[in-house]
Amino acid sequence: MGSMNIARAQYRVSAQQGVTMRCLLVDKIIDWENGKHITGIKNVTMSENFLQDHFPGFPVMPGVLQLETVLQLASWLFFASTGYRKKAGLLSIKSIKFKKFVVPGDQMRVELNLKEFTETQAIFDAKIFVDSELKTDIRRGTLSFVDVAAIEDPVKARAHFDFITGNAPMGGYGYSKNS
Repeated sequence: MGSMNIARAQYRVSAQQGVTMRCLLVDKIIDWENGKHITGIKNVTMSENFLQDHFPGFPVMPGVLQLETVLQLASWLFFASTGYRKKAGLLSIKSIKFKKFVVPGDQMRVELNLKEFTETQAIFDAKIFVDSELKTDIRRGTLSFVDVAAIEDPVKARAHFDFITGNAPMGGYGYSKNS
């Protein structure tokens, strides 16, 4: 069984048992063009549980969670680009360079550009900035597509997308001004 199939199976089992843990790292999508590029924001706050242990007395955003933020942003781009039917799964990365620490109080601006986009996969480059300073540089990442329905409720995924793009009523999802 491939790694994507194992991940989907684990996700489904967790969801059925009611113990699914979600780590949503994209706070806002500020720009995108279907099949081409996307820019999103992640606000790093001291209240995030992963900063308690990474590292005690010197909290920094773990590199693996910086990468996860990029992958979640890529998933949102594919979600919009495929008519809200597909998300992304990581296959490989040719190069990733962590140039400077990302710390609490930083606002990460993540820019992802697609180099190739086919029916089955995409190649991307991504950069993470804080203000105008480059913190992380990712080159030649390869992503495959996953049917949204296999990993989450498509209606809830669309509501979340509308929320983080500012297209939901009153900026929330699942709620309207009259709720």
